[in-house]
Amino acid sequence: MYRLLSISLTGLSLLGLVAGSAAQAADRGTTTGIASFHAKGDVTEYTPGVVVWIGRFIGVSMTDGGKGLLHNSGWECTGETTIHEGTVYQSDGFCTVTDPEGDTVNLVWEQTHVPAQAGVAKTKGTYLSGTGKYAGIQGYYTFLCHLNGAMANCKITAGEYKLP
Repeated sequence: MYRLLSISLTGLSLLGLVAGSAAQAADRGTTTGIASFHAKGDVTEYTPGVVVWIGRFIGVSMTDGGKGLLHNSGWECTGETTIHEGTVYQSDGFCTVTDPEGDTVNLVWEQTHVPAQAGVAKTKGTYLSGTGKYAGIQGYYTFLCHLNGAMANCKITAGEYKLP
């Protein structure tokens, strides 16, 4: 009887470990997928060959896993980009990402490979804060974007987040 009780308690302990791991998995995640944006803004030429774009862009994203904070989410962002003779020297901004339930994540983004030729952008977003289920969020994502006029089509190349 003691052996049977010992096996049962061991089984319950293992079940508790598995259930605890599943609960922790809900508090963190990884991200890959796609996003697309439409930009609208103004370009100002400050000196010959030096232009600055300041504007806003709206977008949507979907994750490969079909879940997580960037799945079926809307984006509203600001941006500023400085270009000298066709080379990007700075590009960054702020975004609010809203999931289908209305919870939001605020983040800052920046182009990570500068100087670079205009038309392809590698960016990193760092999560600042969130509402609802994203309150206390920490983490980041990375994008590889191909720009064509006012459109940007991006691959979400990596990312991870943690919730308290």
